[in-house]
Amino acid sequence: MNGEIAASLAWLPDDPSLYFDLREAHLLIPLAHLVNTRARERGIVNANRHMLAAANGRQEKRKPLTVRALGDELWLVVDGNSTLLNARHSNWRAIPCSAR
Repeated sequence: MNGEIAASLAWLPDDPSLYFDLREAHLLIPLAHLVNTRARERGIVNANRHMLAAANGRQEKRKPLTVRALGDELWLVVDGNSTLLNARHSNWRAIPCSAR
């Protein structure tokens, strides 16, 4: 992620319950075990806005990221790449995921 984009992002506290609907079954996967499939700058900025809005009760929380097992404890992110990059930017330890 380029420095200009990173500088525009709000810091997000490491509390997934603020951003995610955790009512359904999910795994809490360490960020180090997740592999991004893409990084779109506009998507990263939009995800940050949506996460802030969810945390402040202005919109619904999102479902956990969708991942697929790669082996060796690694997971490929199928849906939620921009959300994951926001979590990485804010130094989260883990993020809720649903395996496909």
